[in-house]
This record gives sequence, C-alpha cells and structure tokens, in this order.
Amino acid sequence: MLRGSWQRFRIRNPAAVILARGAFGPMTPADPTWDDNGRPRSSRYGDGYFGSEDSARESAHVFVDGSDLAARLAQHSATPFVVGELGFGTGLNFLLTWDCFARRAGEGRRLHFVSIEKHPLRRNELERCLSPYSDLRTRDLLQALPPPVEGVHRRVLDGGRVLLDLYYCDAMTALEELTRDGQARFDAWYLDGFSPAKNPEMWTPELLQRIGRSSRSGASVATFSAAGAVRRGLEAAGFSVQRRPGFGRKRECLQGQRGTGQQALPAAAHPAPTETPWDLPKARCSAPERVIVLGAGLAGCHVAAALARRGCAVEVFDAESPAARASGNPQGLLFHRLSHQRSSLADFSLGAFLYSRSLYGALFECGELVHGRDGSLDGCVQTAPPRGDFDAVRSAVAALPELARSIDRETATELLGTTSAQGGLWHPQSGWLSPPRVCAALLHHPAIRLRANCGPLLIRQASDGWRIEDSEARTLATAPAAVIAAGSTSVAQAALPQLPLRVARGQTTHVPGSSRLPLRHALCHRGYVAPAGTGEHCIGATFSPGDDSRELRIEDHRSNLTELARALPDWAPALQALNPSALDGRAELRCVSPDYLPLVGPVPDSESFASVYADLARDARQIISECGSYLPGLYLSTAMGSRGLSYAALAGELIASQIADEALPLPAELVRAVAPARFLIRAIVRANAIGRD
Repeated sequence: MLRGSWQRFRIRNPAAVILARGAFGPMTPADPTWDDNGRPRSSRYGDGYFGSEDSARESAHVFVDGSDLAARLAQHSATPFVVGELGFGTGLNFLLTWDCFARRAGEGRRLHFVSIEKHPLRRNELERCLSPYSDLRTRDLLQALPPPVEGVHRRVLDGGRVLLDLYYCDAMTALEELTRDGQARFDAWYLDGFSPAKNPEMWTPELLQRIGRSSRSGASVATFSAAGAVRRGLEAAGFSVQRRPGFGRKRECLQGQRGTGQQALPAAAHPAPTETPWDLPKARCSAPERVIVLGAGLAGCHVAAALARRGCAVEVFDAESPAARASGNPQGLLFHRLSHQRSSLADFSLGAFLYSRSLYGALFECGELVHGRDGSLDGCVQTAPPRGDFDAVRSAVAALPELARSIDRETATELLGTTSAQGGLWHPQSGWLSPPRVCAALLHHPAIRLRANCGPLLIRQASDGWRIEDSEARTLATAPAAVIAAGSTSVAQAALPQLPLRVARGQTTHVPGSSRLPLRHALCHRGYVAPAGTGEHCIGATFSPGDDSRELRIEDHRSNLTELARALPDWAPALQALNPSALDGRAELRCVSPDYLPLVGPVPDSESFASVYADLARDARQIISECGSYLPGLYLSTAMGSRGLSYAALAGELIASQIADEALPLPAELVRAVAPARFLIRAIVRANAIGRD
C-alpha cells in the first residue's frame, strides 16, 4: 500500500498502470515475549517495550513532559495539534497523550497523532501489555486497532476530537510519504523505537532529516535515548537539543526544539521528485470556514460529517430528499471482497472497509445508530469466491482471523441458521446497515444544515469561491469551497471536466420476513441478503452497466429470487411461492468508473493539465516536476459503484483532509489511484499510444 514497497508493471495500454506488491497477507508479527515481571520484550530486537517497572510514569516523563505538552496544549490556538511517533509499540504514549489532551486542551481543539510501526502487536498482545492501565482509554484503542496489514490506517476517536493514524510499514517509507508534499505539519515528535544499538534503522541521519523537514517552527522532539549520534543527527536536522534527567535507572534522555524563528531546511535538502507530482496542488488554500456539499447520499453525508468534525460549517443540498437515489436501499452490506493479490483496487477497498467499520461502530456505540433497527455489524458469511486464487486467500487469512477465516459448508450453515449451499469465508467485522439511517446519523450535527428537495441544482464558480444555483439560476448559497457528491447526476455539473463516468442499473427485491426465512447473519453470495431488520429482507442486487432505466422489472425480481434460492436451498420453497409481480423493490443507478475505483479529490483544471503535462504523450516515463493546477476549492466524490457503504466514509475523510490541508489518510499511490485527475493524465498518455498505432 505504500510507495516504498510498490512494484510497477506496465500492461498493454500504457495509460494504465497496475500497482502491485505480491500476494496479500499479514505483516511480519512482533512476536513479543514476557519477562519474569510480566513486561513485554521484543524477541526480534532483544529490547524491552517498557524501560522500567513504572512504564506509564516513565513514558509521561520522557515524552509528555519532555514535550511540555500540558502547557502547550492549553495555549495552542491552531488546530489540530499534530504529534508524530516512531514506534507505536504498546500504544501507551498515545494513550498518555490523549489523556493529557483531554485534560488540558481547550474547547474545539483537536489532536492528530501519527505513529509508525513496522511490527505491530496483535490485539490480544496489546491488551495484555495495557492491562495495568485501565484508567486510560485502552478499550477505545483496542476497538480501533486495525489488523496487521501494511498501509495507513486512520481512526476517528473521541467524537472526532482525536485522529489516530497508524502507519504500518518501515519508518523511512512512512516519512517519505509524510514529507512528500513539502509541508511542515508536526508540532511534536516522539522517537520511541528500540534503542539505536538494537535497531539502528530507526535512527539514521536521513530519517532524522525527514523528521526535521516535517516539523513546524517551534516543534519539539523527545526521546529516551541520550546517544551522541542521535543528538548530532537531530541538531543537523534543525533542532536545538539538550540533555535532561532520565527516568529510573536511565541517567539522561534528550529533548529538542526547532527554533521559533528558524526557517525550513534549504531546498537542496529536499530530494527531487521520483514521479510527476500531478496530484499535488500547485496552489494551497487556507482551510475554509464554510463548505457547500451537493448531494445528500452516502458520499455527500460522509464529506459533510468529516468537515463538521473539523469545525467547518457545511450546507448540504439535494435535488430530492436525503438518500433518495442509490443510497436509498433499506439494507446494504458493509463488506470487503478479499483478493489474493495486492493492487490499488484491493488495497483501497480493504482500507476503506476497515476505516468505515470503525466509524460505523462508533455510531452504534454512541447511540446514533441502533442495533437491529439500523444495522448489525456482527459478521457476514461469504459464499461467492473471492477475487483470484481462493486457496491463496484462505492461506493468507489463516494468520488474520480478525479479518476473515475460511469455513466449510457445515460451519456456514451453523452461522447462518439455515442450510448454506457451500462454504466460503466468515468476515467477523462485516454486517449490514440501513444507508438512509446512516445518512441521517451523519447529518445529525450542529455544524451541518440540510437543504433538501431543491430540484435541479448547479455548481458554478463565483468571485469569492463557489455558488449553488437552482433551476431558475437563483443563488442559494456561496462558499469558498464546494464538493460535488451527487452520484450519477454529478456528470451534469458544468464545472467538471470530461470524465469517463458511466451508470450501472441495480435492482433490489423486498421480501417479507417470516419464520420460514430464518437468518442469523448477513450473506454475500452472487447477490446479498441480511436479517430482516424492519420486517423485510432487502435482497439483490442486479448489475446492468449502461442501463439508465429506474423502472422495476419482474425479470430482475426473478433473478434476485433465483440466486438467493441457490445460495439458501431451505429458502427455495418459500421464495418460489412468491409472486414476483407483487413484490416491491428499488431500481437505481450507480455511478461507476472504468477502473472500478471511485473519483475522490480536487477537480483538475483540464486546460492546464493538457498544457503542462503534454510531454507525457511523448514519454510517459519522464518526470515533469511541476505540480498540478486545480480549480480552487472544488472537489469531487463519486463513482462508488455498489460499495458506497464501504468507500464513501474514507472518501469523505480524504476530501476533508485535503480541504483542511492536513496529512492524508491514504498513501500517495492510493490518493493518485482515486484522484479524478488520473483520467486526464491517462488521456494524455493514451493519445501518444494511439498516435504510434
């Protein structure tokens, strides 16, 4: 998932690049041991996770007090306060920082904690390590912990006041990502890898230079190490460093600060780009106080919620009522179809699923969603085969039981509570949700104003940003930034360049729930079905690319019923007794892209792209160092296909981070993979290929 570990394979079409990194599977485990006092040690590095018996006091002394966090958080006016950490380990430093933030930060402030870990502990190991610290928010951390899969994992905590980014990869790869755009975002750094003598890769001069480049003026650095090489490396990276008393048997540790008047490191210290940075905006705007969102389906509601968590005032407009179109099905599955091979599509899908699962779980936890009525995230049986080699998938998930496990037909039958036609995979974190209920929960925020049933709407550029007009060209609102999230109707917006979006018709069938149709958990087969949350099952769905009809069809009802009867043979008699012409359902249009990835990010200036990157038509491999030109303040979130419940949450978080100019919740390769501008670049390259033919 991260650039440092990708391999590139060019296929016949030179405009398309498959990004792959071998087979899917877990990261190399930490494999900790415990000493006679019950303290964890790394068997890989021969060093302890905790340096003393009083680990919490030690961590607070070295990192929280060493960064003067209590005073700085009380005085910090900007938001968020950003802390970076090398070595997440047990998560104790994060929990102590969160505790300090909760006690000292002012109202409306936010904490963004970015931590890097190459060998993450598993949930049960972390739980054992943190068992003495029940006074901290260990339960929240354990619930948010992602499986040990390489990538960037963002988690929203404390109602949005706290963001946790876990970079599961090696430190240099993560820091290359975090410094790629040249922005200094960090207010504090914790250097808490294993000791320089045990793990020298975490303390190299190059790595410390990256930390310096990422740090704002006045940023602090704290570390348990007092080694001379570490001190000299930090000084070379722009920090003034001093020794301070250590904790327990440790005589000294280090703390440092980038001078408040100190400038960024010279341009010569910044490495030249290794790829054309068309995805990085040439011009950066300050975070707006107001944003317009067009579309009140899952895509628009998630954007609005992510912006509202950042204190932004959001107006959401829709031609109809919320969740009226593709987001209007009464039930949908929150689900990820695993692939045996790593790729842009597979990695984005998995990351989006894990992020959305955590976000929806929090909505259930706080009562915004009600279990049984609005959904149930208690697992899903998959009997349709995953993409690619099923044996390879089964082998990979054997080491990732928190993500999925292989099951036989008998186990599938036991889980479903009715006979399954075959075995498959059990996804313990999946389940079903009501998309309209999700939209309502997301819009329930004091910073969000909904304006529904407005009729046809149009986004136009204005002198002070963007305005939204009704069918009579009356201005309904203006704002410095706007997001188009209108599903299949997005393409009608005049502000958008020509993009290869298309529609795919999908029809669901509504079947009354009864004792003859028992179901304990959601099922994904060639279609899907979930337990009857409100008295009926919503089954489906057909998939008809290029078909733009929204009329219900009896033959599509028959198709849905036939596929379900094959998957659940005990249901067949009851399903066959139903009259398809008497059944209700919904036929809606999904918006899809040619590569099945969504379009998420700033809207490019097509004329500028055609001019600046014209030479890519001659040589697609050359590096043009100029960043991309984008329509200032305009963003797009669409083409979720049938994965709106999974994709829209991370898409909304990505756009909100871009608008706020924060660190992004995805690695650069995946940001580029979903960027709308990718199709402009591909068109330029493809023009050269066609010319040669």
